Amino acid sequence: MSTFDVDRARRFVLARNWPSALEAAALAAEKSPDDASVWYFKGSVEMAAKRPGDALVSALRATSLAPQDAKAWLLAGSAAEELGDPRAALDSYERAVSAAPRWGLAWNRVGTFAFDAGDLDKAERAFAQAVDCDPGHARSWNNLAMVQARRGHLDDAENAFKRALGIWPDYSVAFRNLALIAAARGNAQQRATYETLAARIEAIKSEEAAAGAGR
Repeated sequence: MSTFDVDRARRFVLARNWPSALEAAALAAEKSPDDASVWYFKGSVEMAAKRPGDALVSALRATSLAPQDAKAWLLAGSAAEELGDPRAALDSYERAVSAAPRWGLAWNRVGTFAFDAGDLDKAERAFAQAVDCDPGHARSWNNLAMVQARRGHLDDAENAFKRALGIWPDYSVAFRNLALIAAARGNAQQRATYETLAARIEAIKSEEAAAGAGR
């Protein structure tokens, strides 16, 4: 591996100097054309620089050199997703979970695509795998709950939304989803409570973001 060029690229990334970061990453790949980790790094820099087309090429080069590199498959999926190719993205995410069956993040991405495609059985299996692999990932619990709610399993969905909030107490999306559960049950008071909590969290985050932008 060309560690000198990789280190240079990392410094440029930290400085958000994308042209120089891309140049250094490309030089590292040129010097180590058979090193999958360098191609993965190059693709990661390209994704950060909002160059998903180039990132996909680099990620697929990495997977050709290391077919069981789950990180490279996940990167390829993310790049394909940015390029608007859901079929290629899902294929890459499924290859990622095949290479790393205990990687919750990859299962979460498979579940998201299955849910969007209307395949609730596959989505529920994938999200269940995600929380089994990584029970501390709030978004996976929220996503599992969304499938359960869509299928009418309101008790299971409520419990899963609450698991998400136990991990991430300021997760306003989960509060809004709990409000939908309360509405489905005809509990207007509980719905209002959850919506108020979500609105307060979102207002605080908005104020913090505005304060940060004004510094």
